[in-house]
Amino acid sequence: MRQPPYHRPRDPLWYMRRSVYRRYMVREATSVFIGLWMLNLIPGVLQLSRGEAAWTAWLAWQQHPLMLTFSGLTLIMAMVHTTTWFAIAPKAMPKFIAGKAVVHQQVVIGHWLVFGLVSLFLLVAVYWGA
Repeated sequence: MRQPPYHRPRDPLWYMRRSVYRRYMVREATSVFIGLWMLNLIPGVLQLSRGEAAWTAWLAWQQHPLMLTFSGLTLIMAMVHTTTWFAIAPKAMPKFIAGKAVVHQQVVIGHWLVFGLVSLFLLVAVYWGA
């Protein structure tokens, strides 16, 4: 008879022990809001394909106070996720590229510059397209 494999007991609140783990869990939890917002966006795209009346009805639903609150909270969560992601990006990179040491602060600044430029481009594109 074969013995069952050993499973080390785990504390369900393991992430509460250290602040590093708590920050990790907060960052991961922010992605849940992004996923839920995308689940809200998919029916909007479907309503857009069904015609103007369906699209207008979906837009009216998006102006409901609950949806506005959810969208605002999702925006905050997206910014938290972006900020923490950019902060840990240098840690996932090699320490040296082409024999030169990678300066972590420059990587973070580079991420924010690209983020800002893309955001500015999209803002201008939406403004000129309207």
